[in-house]
Amino acid sequence: MKVLAIGMDRPVSQTVVEDLNALSEVSVTTAEVQEATGSYDVLYVDLLHLGMDEEFETVVDRLEEQTLQVNKIVLLATAGMDAEINPTWIEVQDLKELLLEVKYVAKLVDETELPYSILRPVEVKNEVQNNDLIITPEGQPMTVKEVGTSAVAKVIERAILTEEYQNQSLGISQPQ
Repeated sequence: MKVLAIGMDRPVSQTVVEDLNALSEVSVTTAEVQEATGSYDVLYVDLLHLGMDEEFETVVDRLEEQTLQVNKIVLLATAGMDAEINPTWIEVQDLKELLLEVKYVAKLVDETELPYSILRPVEVKNEVQNNDLIITPEGQPMTVKEVGTSAVAKVIERAILTEEYQNQSLGISQPQ
């Protein structure tokens, strides 16, 4: 399986790439958004910064031009993009604008008509060792308790390697 990982804005994505590269049947290429070309089984996207919407539009253009070909997209978004919680842990100058951009990128992913998984974790921290997660369907209330890097990485890896979370937007949090 060939995976293209773009963005890599959060540390959990580095864990995902390391875990996937340890598997003999998986080859992960990391690239900047503007370098996203080629043919892959899965496109993994971790963008969480202002301007991400315009960057992802470039990816959509490449998909339409077929200079980038993928069979599935896995987007690491954030809890709060659907106003289900207030993501106070995100440090950015304009949080409201960032959440609008995340929501727009998720819409673009859906409109590609490719199989996709949109994962919306609450705050991800290395210090959190509890691996109990709650996977919440879109539109349902979520808890705001932090989640551990390794537990979130496993969910992302499952989304990349299987069809378990296909065509869903899922919140990832921890029991209160």
